Amino acid sequence: MPLQIDNLTLLLLALFLALLLYSRFSRPSPLVHPLLLGKQSEVSAVRKEGETGVYRSFATGQGTPLVVRPAGALKTAQDIVKTPPSNEPGAAVPRCILDTSLTDEALAEILRIIPLGLRSVYSSLRKATPESPSSILILLPPSRTASLPLLLLALKAPPNCPLIILPTPHLLTAALTAKEHPNPGVIVVHESLAEDVMEQAWEDLSGTCGVCIFGDPDKMRKGAVMAAKEKGMDVAWWADLWDAGDEAKREELPSAGHADVHSYFYTETSTDPAVVKVTHLNITAGIAGVLALFPADKRPSGSLRDVVASCVSLNTPFGLTVALASVYSGAGFRLIGRKEQTWDDIIEDPAGELTALMDKADSQPKPTILFISCKHHRVLLERLHSSIKYRPFVRFGVRQKADGLFAGHVSRGGAFDEWSFGLAREMVLGGVAGKQLRAVVVVGDAPPSDILGMSHVLLGLPLIRLHPSFYSTGPVFVSHYYDVQSQTDWANLWHSTWSKLEDEVERIEGKGADTTEEKKRAHVGPPASNVEVVLRGVGQGWDAQDGAGAGAGAGTKTKGGKDAPIKGEVWVRGPGVVSRLGKETAAADGWVDIGEIATVQTNGTFVVLGKSVAGIKPKAA
Repeated sequence: MPLQIDNLTLLLLALFLALLLYSRFSRPSPLVHPLLLGKQSEVSAVRKEGETGVYRSFATGQGTPLVVRPAGALKTAQDIVKTPPSNEPGAAVPRCILDTSLTDEALAEILRIIPLGLRSVYSSLRKATPESPSSILILLPPSRTASLPLLLLALKAPPNCPLIILPTPHLLTAALTAKEHPNPGVIVVHESLAEDVMEQAWEDLSGTCGVCIFGDPDKMRKGAVMAAKEKGMDVAWWADLWDAGDEAKREELPSAGHADVHSYFYTETSTDPAVVKVTHLNITAGIAGVLALFPADKRPSGSLRDVVASCVSLNTPFGLTVALASVYSGAGFRLIGRKEQTWDDIIEDPAGELTALMDKADSQPKPTILFISCKHHRVLLERLHSSIKYRPFVRFGVRQKADGLFAGHVSRGGAFDEWSFGLAREMVLGGVAGKQLRAVVVVGDAPPSDILGMSHVLLGLPLIRLHPSFYSTGPVFVSHYYDVQSQTDWANLWHSTWSKLEDEVERIEGKGADTTEEKKRAHVGPPASNVEVVLRGVGQGWDAQDGAGAGAGAGTKTKGGKDAPIKGEVWVRGPGVVSRLGKETAAADGWVDIGEIATVQTNGTFVVLGKSVAGIKPKAA
């Protein structure tokens, strides 16, 4: 008897086949192969007692030279900006650099005039030679409108005139009297400190140091300037450099070559100020490390009209490198922070700082790439969550996003994403997370791992975690661009997010103890592309400052019989790692202690636990 199938059976079979094909081919493919996230570091086979092997980025591998520059033509900071041909596409298109609209031709012309103007005005810089260099000390407030002179001088300081960059006026005397670097030949200072600086420079350097005043376009400090000139000091305003440089534009700078040192950075410590020396090799390696954060098609680009917004101050090596990398790639650059040019302590307002980026009154372009702190990330998620949670069909959108994250995929496409999340991103905090945003990097303290899932859902973007250090121009650790793994409780994703964000607020603001368990801390990725990392003090036991409890050393067992995480002090080495002056912080083989403790996971990613200060050093065996 022949097999007979009625129409209803055929219909059900067709429906089942359609659902099977939809389930098979509609599920998004992972953005990166899972095997690449299973092993993100390459560790050396040889290790010494009390420390781990040497970890490198898996993309670099052991035995491969580290990256020292992003391109062969970029050998010094002077090579970052070149004068483009007038007929080159995009040469006449202005881009935003620290809230100033400049074309590539205008930027190149400004950078050509600056060293001419400085050498014309200040006799101390004219006398600078490779044998007796004269430095330029920069003392400007951490404001996004007062950092332009620092960036311009970092790009084109006169030959043999390294920069001395101070983050606070309290370090002025130490910088003027230090023996580790050349004495300042000129001080670029904000007008609010001009009189005090001129007096201090006269006392410490007997008037051999000139002063350049920034932030006084109406020359309100003319009386103090005339008094200083009567003593024999070379004092001028920042605007005077343009006139002097324009008059000397037909002259050529003497071919004295460039010194190896680019700048010196100061930072306050509990005892003596820490001073690090940054060479041109450190700068180029740092730029290569910053650009390596992104895949080739995701890097900042002038052709895409990218604008990089960073919360990291230019008074730090990494903050300055981010700015230089943005300018080098042809993108615009903006700072996230206060607009007021003042040294007064101002209560941080992360929401206000993000909203200020989108102020239509400033007529500045919207950022496309964000380098933000954990505070900015937290307030962004909080506002997005509050705006989205009452929208219709939002649960379906979250479920669709979660299904994609399970497969290692996150994107901003689809009807549910546009309906549930797209409008909120355009309305929250001025639209900083709108359609123009295509990359988010959290610098420093990483968010807890159980919040990462909601971050990927709300932003529709992978969240890159980056860990910098004062002793490196580039990143020390950075997560893979497409790493969307997390320890999120997907079953209670929507209900538990709000309470977790509230706990994160208290932890960040210091209202509650940091009780984040070590297993819930988000990793900050493997070593960056041009950094080697080793953990020392392994197996000696630790007193954890962060509340995680005393950690077992390598080779010990936990109560469950599993190996305890390897924990130790972080030491780094590489072309982007700088050296500290006046104090031995580096071992004989080039390793530098960055003063932090971390654990390394089985896939080669690191979890930074906190500072390694007195009281949490490894115990003696």
